[in-house]
Amino acid sequence: MDDLKHRTLGRGFAILEAVAAAGEGLSVTELAAITQLDKSTTSRLVSSLADLGYLHRQVDRSVILSGKVLRLTRGFEDQFDLQKLARPLLLALRDEVNETVILTVRQGNFTTSIDQVDPLQNMRLVPHVGNTAPLDATAAGRAILLSLPAAEAKSVLRATKDDKVEHPEVRLAQARLAREAEYAVAQGYVWMRRSDDLERIAAPVYDAVGMPVAAVSVYGPKYRMHDRIQEFGAACRDAANELTGMLRGDTRAP
Repeated sequence: MDDLKHRTLGRGFAILEAVAAAGEGLSVTELAAITQLDKSTTSRLVSSLADLGYLHRQVDRSVILSGKVLRLTRGFEDQFDLQKLARPLLLALRDEVNETVILTVRQGNFTTSIDQVDPLQNMRLVPHVGNTAPLDATAAGRAILLSLPAAEAKSVLRATKDDKVEHPEVRLAQARLAREAEYAVAQGYVWMRRSDDLERIAAPVYDAVGMPVAAVSVYGPKYRMHDRIQEFGAACRDAANELTGMLRGDTRAP
């Protein structure tokens, strides 16, 4: 009986997700094709969801999401705290690599660091929380930038090219954008090379619709990190992927 309840609930959510993704009304036939359910099951679930107030039937009998779903999204916005959600993952990553771990979010064409956990060993970083920078000027921002659609990434570079940064040599030229993006996507992380004594690695975090909204970074001195870039990059990528899974509501292992 429990398996049947779970299966029915899962099918109902599949229908809601299909309607939400469509951006317009869908017929029962279209929903059946998208969700790979038979038409009678789809019709029955649509009727139940409409009776409960989560779907609304239009004059042409297609269905759209109702205002009741918006109440759920408002509850999510009130309860959702990315920093709180990510904190255990940041601590676990810090314990694994024993270096500074930072959580950074995108804010338009810029990034802001919102959390930092430091290693237990000597040589720690000054606090980065609250720091802002153009997307291309930090490892975290670069990880987000290179995960954006190409047109949007180019637009960001154009909009911020004259913004002053602490280390101008790290700015990304548009001519390098495609090559850097291809490499970053293949690796799953970004290694920011800079002319100081620190290494910087970051991996993007995606929201439920696949857009990069944040990044997890590992910072540390070159003498501890330089010969282990791939190891640190993989650990950073795994933590970011796990956080992505949480944002998508995926209960499976990432």
